[in-house]
Amino acid sequence: MGRRRKDGRKGKRWSYTAGSRPLTVRVYERTPGGVIQIAARDPTANNGQGGERRESLGHRDREEATRYADEQAVLLRKGMSKLQVASPTVRRVFALYREHRTPDKCAESQQEDNRQMEMWMRVLGPEFDLSKYSRREHDGWIRRRLSGEIDARGHYVADPKQRHDVSARTLQKDVLLLRAVSRWACEFRDEQGRLLMERDPTRGLAMPKEKNPNRPVATHDRVDAIRSVYRRITMRVERGGTRETVESYLPELFNIVVGTGRRISAVCGLRSEDLELETTQRTPWGAIVWREDTDKMGKRWRCPVGPEVREAVESALKKRRHIGPGWLFPSAGNPEQPIRYEEASVWLREAERLAELEPQKGTLWHAYRRLWASSRKDLPDVDVAQAGGWSSLDALKMAYQQPDDATMLRVVTHRTELREVR
Repeated sequence: MGRRRKDGRKGKRWSYTAGSRPLTVRVYERTPGGVIQIAARDPTANNGQGGERRESLGHRDREEATRYADEQAVLLRKGMSKLQVASPTVRRVFALYREHRTPDKCAESQQEDNRQMEMWMRVLGPEFDLSKYSRREHDGWIRRRLSGEIDARGHYVADPKQRHDVSARTLQKDVLLLRAVSRWACEFRDEQGRLLMERDPTRGLAMPKEKNPNRPVATHDRVDAIRSVYRRITMRVERGGTRETVESYLPELFNIVVGTGRRISAVCGLRSEDLELETTQRTPWGAIVWREDTDKMGKRWRCPVGPEVREAVESALKKRRHIGPGWLFPSAGNPEQPIRYEEASVWLREAERLAELEPQKGTLWHAYRRLWASSRKDLPDVDVAQAGGWSSLDALKMAYQQPDDATMLRVVTHRTELREVR
């Protein structure tokens, strides 16, 4: 219950206080019988220094004012009162982003969101006002991450011998998440209809850049070498209560990756329902629907496939030994789940070893995605991006389509003569 008080100066002025300090709500008359005002203590006011917010209720009903004060006192303690402007702390903004935005992303991106937000929470502190993120915090974080002083989850690495240098590309992903959260917060309104933040604090801050980015591209010689051994890779499955060794899914996984340019995680997540096996004039070997929950940007794609991919799909359906909807590549240990990226990667590394191929530094499956994009540089960019699943032409051209010796030779030996008009 609140407290009532009457002030004898200049007549009797009514007032009522609800809640307990420091979060109290007071309703009062500035003049006896006049319009009732409301005032509330807000520790977030004045840049965190604290203060009191006042406004007029626009009426003289004391009972209504008393009920309203009681309601606002409860909400004030929960940080939900319209009399309080809650600071956009890292904890609050991340919690709302995780609730309202992260679920729209694919499973892989959701995991990365959670890892990155965990890292930023430790680096900045849960009560840090995100709107005050500045170059000082930004440059300090870049320096500490590049040196390995803090790890991918924001933990301090005390032993210098345990620290490992981190690439600028890795840091770019973390900055992009913080930038995405900040921009989202500038458009998201809370329960009282207020924007979480008025401006994006990451705007204008430098993005960490790799002077010599490592983006290996596989060659078709490498593809041929893998294909010469990939049927020797096996897996253990349970059939009829017994465990038996059978050929792995590597041939089918590999040929779909090489033939579509898609990420291995999207290929592992294919279901039989995603396959359009009926052929038409526009899709003579059928098509694949790449679901939004397996796409990094949460986008749905439908693309025709070529003969090699069609052959790989039919082979996978036979190995699966299951009629009806379900995973195209069910896990050998649990058919109710798809094959995991880690298991598929073990198979590819074993094939590299059997083919006596030197592992490519910093990449495994992604080198084949770059091969797919780079070998199609002579085709229209918009079609290559659509077929391979790139929402941004910039990303396709800067990170995936790589220069090659044969094309550069054509450039330096080709010329169009320009002459003066006479």
